[in-house]
Amino acid sequence: MFNSETFKYIIILSCIIMRKLTYTVDLKHFKSIKKDVVPAIFTEHQFKLIEKRFSGKSMSQSEKNEFSRAISRKMNALQKIIQADENSIYVYGKSKMIKSRLELAKSYLKDFSRRFKNRNIIISGSFLHSNEHKDIDIFVVSRYEKEDYNDSKFHINYLQEDAYGSLFFASLSKLCISNKPVSEYLIDEKVSVNTLISLYQELSNDLYSKNIGISHYTLRRFLIQSAYLSNNPVPDSLELKKMVDSILSIRRPFNIISSILANTIVVCCKRRKAINTAKTMIFSYKKLARQYPQHKYVYQDIIRGFEMVISIES
Repeated sequence: MFNSETFKYIIILSCIIMRKLTYTVDLKHFKSIKKDVVPAIFTEHQFKLIEKRFSGKSMSQSEKNEFSRAISRKMNALQKIIQADENSIYVYGKSKMIKSRLELAKSYLKDFSRRFKNRNIIISGSFLHSNEHKDIDIFVVSRYEKEDYNDSKFHINYLQEDAYGSLFFASLSKLCISNKPVSEYLIDEKVSVNTLISLYQELSNDLYSKNIGISHYTLRRFLIQSAYLSNNPVPDSLELKKMVDSILSIRRPFNIISSILANTIVVCCKRRKAINTAKTMIFSYKKLARQYPQHKYVYQDIIRGFEMVISIES
């Protein structure tokens, strides 16, 4: 049986179809919920017909007739069961939200949905769950890259449509409110030990240059990738805030970060690859320490994380 969020998505799709395709369907999302709707709602043939219709491919007259006769009627029937439309509000992580903030966010969501017609609008961030916050994060999903900007107490963030498959979006969507379903997207971002090591190196630079603002941003990305590579749930924004604040509050935060790196590499890599990766990085940084002795203490701290890998695997 399909879940409630999938059902709501199908209802929205029915509204789209009944309005003679004045909107587009997110085919990536639609394909990701196939197991929930075939054969519960559509046959395999009907599912393919919907894909064809909304991908802009030409259809024969018989296919158009079948689409109009069978699929539209089925959607219309579903629409009568649950009256949902573009103004629906989807809440994720409600138990972690401050109730009064949630009610305010709902009103803001309606306002911004009218302001940005036919766009997926998402409200997330510390405004929903923390007593202290700098501004209210409004995310607008757009087909094109646009500059973010501040509008009074709101920070307008543009996300391109390919962000739906990112780890950032997976975290964002766990604690937010949205005018469209956002919980069904599959993660397709390319993440590996190499991307995690790159973030580890960035964190070293950020922390030793005392660039705290960038450190927060980089550390959040590092923690999300670490969780994903370790096959753990991607943390939501509140969980990330708590982890980042805890790590950066201690005297030597890089010691904790090195430990997280080591454990992640050991969990997600086979023993030989883990050791070889660690040895390669240790060799590289020892060479840099000889070339740039003024930075040797920084390099020694970086090396410590890779030494932990060898220690765990030995």
